[in-house]
Amino acid sequence: MVRSLLQGSVVVKVGCFLIVLSLAYGASLMVTAYLTSKLIGVTAAIDRAGTQRMRIYAIASLLLQLSDSPSNHVRQKIRHELEKWEEIVHGLQVGTAEHPPVRESTPAVQEMLQDLQERWRTRLRPATEAALASSGPALVQMQYDYLQQADAFVLAFSRMVQVLEQDVAARIRYLYALQITFLTLAAFAVAVGIVFLDRKLRIPLQKLAKGAERLAAGNLNAAIEVRSEDELGQLAQAFEEMAESIRSKIDQITALHSTGQEISSLGHGGLEQELRRIVDRAALLLKTDLAVLMVRHPLMNCWVIEAASGEAFDDIRHKILLSEETPFANQALESGRSVIVDKASLEQDVPMRFRDEFGAKSYVVVPLHGPHHPIGVLILLSTSVTRTFTEWDLHFAEQFASYAAVAIENARLFDAAESETHELREKIKAVERHVAELTHEVKAPAGRVAEFASWIEHDYGQRLDSNALRYLGWIKKEGSDLANLAERTLDFARLTHLPSPLESVDTQAVVKEVLELLGRDLENRRIRAQIAAELPRFACRRIHLKQVLENLIGNAIKYLGDQPEPFIEIGALVDGQRAVLYVRDNGVGIDPAMTERIFLPFQRLGTTDAPGAGIGLSIVKTVVEQYDGSVWVESSPRRGSSFYVRLPVVAGKRFV
Repeated sequence: MVRSLLQGSVVVKVGCFLIVLSLAYGASLMVTAYLTSKLIGVTAAIDRAGTQRMRIYAIASLLLQLSDSPSNHVRQKIRHELEKWEEIVHGLQVGTAEHPPVRESTPAVQEMLQDLQERWRTRLRPATEAALASSGPALVQMQYDYLQQADAFVLAFSRMVQVLEQDVAARIRYLYALQITFLTLAAFAVAVGIVFLDRKLRIPLQKLAKGAERLAAGNLNAAIEVRSEDELGQLAQAFEEMAESIRSKIDQITALHSTGQEISSLGHGGLEQELRRIVDRAALLLKTDLAVLMVRHPLMNCWVIEAASGEAFDDIRHKILLSEETPFANQALESGRSVIVDKASLEQDVPMRFRDEFGAKSYVVVPLHGPHHPIGVLILLSTSVTRTFTEWDLHFAEQFASYAAVAIENARLFDAAESETHELREKIKAVERHVAELTHEVKAPAGRVAEFASWIEHDYGQRLDSNALRYLGWIKKEGSDLANLAERTLDFARLTHLPSPLESVDTQAVVKEVLELLGRDLENRRIRAQIAAELPRFACRRIHLKQVLENLIGNAIKYLGDQPEPFIEIGALVDGQRAVLYVRDNGVGIDPAMTERIFLPFQRLGTTDAPGAGIGLSIVKTVVEQYDGSVWVESSPRRGSSFYVRLPVVAGKRFV
């Protein structure tokens, strides 16, 4: 019984301890009160006996007064004193409202009280009665007899009072010892209670607090060392169950995260295995016996099993189910909402393939939402027991279903994109081949036209007039420009598909190289070129940066116009993790309406007769966009132009 109480509720344990302590304290109070009341009664009896024993001498004094004044008044007083004395003796014998009978104290007191009563009854009372009835010499004799008995009687009465006083002293010592014992037992009980509460409450609470701190710190595998059947043990078990639930939820979320990552990297031919992993994880984490993923066949109005968990994957995959055999799957697909079947046995009038063939007792059907409408369902079956699916289970199953739908759609899109990409590549290759062939076919005749014009000028120049020579000059120029255009077109076509491994390019050196290449034009036009003291190192191909700078600086030279003091400035600006390279001039400028068109192929400014094929800025734009950069221009007529190019810089190479 005690053991069962100690293993019971904390409230019962504390309650039992308090009840025991209260009972002990109450018992001590009752015993103390009882003994104290006895002690008070005996003390009252002693006080009463001690004060009334002199009544014996008062009666003797009244008896002596009978000789001098034998009046009835004295006799009445004597009788009154006799009655009072017998009342006192009777009270000592049987007790009164103020004190118990003194005979209950000790046997010696009882014997002494009986002796006193016998003396009073046989000696003093008869002598007093005889004196009241006598006179003369007989009265004197009765007075003498009374006085002889009075001293011995009072002495015996005093000895009885002394014995009572000794009994009171003994009672006081006993009561004191009893109180000391009670105090000792109470202190021991309190100490036992403190130890009990420490072992049963404080230590388990400390363990619970430390366990809660470990759980709050993320240590979900730490056990709480509280093993009892009370509320604290139940709370510790609840903490461990909560930690297990959190671990389970983390495993589920981790599985979802892994599934999402796998779907994001899903390639050609990986759909089958990915769907298998999804149904396996769904069955494992949701603690179901079987998970089945089905898609609706678009033409045959039936279901096709695409994946199943465990060993059923090879057994039932690609199996076909008729629509009339899967009413709840049809409902989920049509409504777009999940359907829960808690007890399949209650639907005896409804044909269910999963109940009849797979032995499903409970299951949940979750739709696979496609971009426009549901494309299939994920079914989680419990075949061993009837279970209730919680809201968390439903949300988790819906998440797996959404991953499966994304995987299926991604696979379809991947296959479609791969097919279209293959076709596009073939078309691009054919176009590039035709462009190359056409360019070669144009380049050779254009070169020969310019060459023929040179031969005519050389052989027949003296025979031709000025107009003919001017026409030949135009033919030579147009033929040369046409050949140059064909060459630049080939360069532009190569830029769109050639791979571009990155380099750390010294921009300062590339700028100097380009200026040396264009040095004759700069010298002939007396152009002042200004280069910033420090330029960033770009992460690109050196040949590409050279192409960009050559086209931008060459473009600036061509469109400087008739400036008396032409200049070109090359510098850079900081722009976050990238840098902006600019080429600025004080040339003819550009109409703002043309700032977007000039980057298109074969677009030229109409403000000057500068030579060129109109493809240089297109090459700049194509090169820059290969590195996710950008190019733009700020300009206005007769105020010059500033071309800006943003490219990635080498990590750690910052500049001011």
